[in-house]
Amino acid sequence: MAERHFARRLALLFAVLAGIVVGSGIAFAVVEGTSVAYGLAWALDKVTTVGDLHTPANVGGRVLLAILELFGIGTLFYGLATVAEFFVSGQLSGLLEQRRIQRMIDSYTDHFIVCGYGRVGQQVARDLLTGGAEVVVIDQNPRNREVAQHNGVTYIEAEATHDEVLLQAGIERAAAVVACVDSDADNIFIALTARELSSNVRVIARAAIPETKRKLLHAGADEVISPYLMAGAEMARLALSPEVSS
Repeated sequence: MAERHFARRLALLFAVLAGIVVGSGIAFAVVEGTSVAYGLAWALDKVTTVGDLHTPANVGGRVLLAILELFGIGTLFYGLATVAEFFVSGQLSGLLEQRRIQRMIDSYTDHFIVCGYGRVGQQVARDLLTGGAEVVVIDQNPRNREVAQHNGVTYIEAEATHDEVLLQAGIERAAAVVACVDSDADNIFIALTARELSSNVRVIARAAIPETKRKLLHAGADEVISPYLMAGAEMARLALSPEVSS
């Protein structure tokens, strides 16, 4: 996520800056013949451009000062540019939106978690919303976010196979988890993870291959639906008994 990426960049910058200050402080202490504490204070004074301490007396100290200014001040400016980028690029507004969505999810109880927002997932979410239910969709495809927002669906852009993502979606308070991603293997893993995280939640899974049904049931699914088998059976029923449909 943007927040973690920004935090990692800042942590790296602070680590580099601290390394420069400590290394320069020790070098100043050796070159200028001062204590390490004074050398650190000297390095910090030059990096922050405060300028309270005097310029080194010998050539070695002045060379070290020039190197410190190049690397130290450059690192500071890069840090300022990183912070400015975070605000200007809209990542801050995105972070605030994520927190707003998370607060909304945290207020849900007995809601439904739909894993996968393809054609099947969109229909499931649409029918649940029509029935007045609260729905949280988990899908890793960023292109589906706009579709979800247009349909008024709470959306988490992530992989539903991860424990922390299902916990983020509030699985401990959810009424049911619907695993309908395109991969049967992922649906098995979602069912297994959901059952481990909550023994009370109802798990409904999609199986593209009929042989997967047994594995999904063993993984913890309460119900397994095969859209292709259901569609084929319904079409055969209509062909054999059209009067029943009428």
